[in-house]
Amino acid sequence: MHSRLFEIEKPVIGMVHLPPLPGAPRYTGQTIEELVEFAISEAKALEEGGIDAVLVENYNDYPYPTDRVPTPTLIAMAVIAHRVKAAVSVPVGVNLLFNDVENELYLAWCLGLDFIRVEGFIDLLFTDMGPLFPTAPKLMRLRQILAAEKVAILADVQGKHTQAFPMRNLIDSARDALERGGADALILTGVRTGEAASKEIIRELKQKVPNAKIFLGSGVTPENLRESISFCDGVIVGTYLKKDGIISNPIDPERVRKLMAVAKSARKAAI
Repeated sequence: MHSRLFEIEKPVIGMVHLPPLPGAPRYTGQTIEELVEFAISEAKALEEGGIDAVLVENYNDYPYPTDRVPTPTLIAMAVIAHRVKAAVSVPVGVNLLFNDVENELYLAWCLGLDFIRVEGFIDLLFTDMGPLFPTAPKLMRLRQILAAEKVAILADVQGKHTQAFPMRNLIDSARDALERGGADALILTGVRTGEAASKEIIRELKQKVPNAKIFLGSGVTPENLRESISFCDGVIVGTYLKKDGIISNPIDPERVRKLMAVAKSARKAAI
């Protein structure tokens, strides 16, 4: 795997949560240029604070369609992601909610992005937006066809707001995502946005699959980051980095700096 993301030791990925995009129920009529300016402002605030990478996501497009986003949403996301990549020097990824993995990969491949996030990779999942079917077979074949080996695939394992059917041991799902699905890294989360993953499960998975790359996908704060980074390979942070820790607020560069100071200290201590 040649993704720039993995050139960074235990990367901290900051979220760019976009406003509702064209095609979404809550879209308020913002022009593409206004959406682009917002996204660039958020990405630059993350970079200013020292973040390692950014993940651009249509977070406010709920209720999310499963499998495919509307065409206007896809077009808007393509423009926004392209402009964000040009505006910052850190690795950039994309996430199309909920689980539009083929278009995620097409976007990353066409725009030269570094990684994608996949909600439903190896399990059949039930969500409040509908079922998510396993996407590993079609996604990995598409990556082979496109020769898109520079795009890292970060796969959630029974992620937040989902329930595997039939119920499975999370460790078994994680091993299948790596060994049978071929994910480059796994994302483990709590059951809802902002809730932390179980560190006991992560440690158990690391023992059983020592080479697994595991990212914490929710609940990361400066208070728990030092311990978390000792047993995982990276983190994805959204809520904490917003002003006052409120997810609907803009990025606060001071909060980014505070988190990254802990991350850098923890990395040095691990050497």
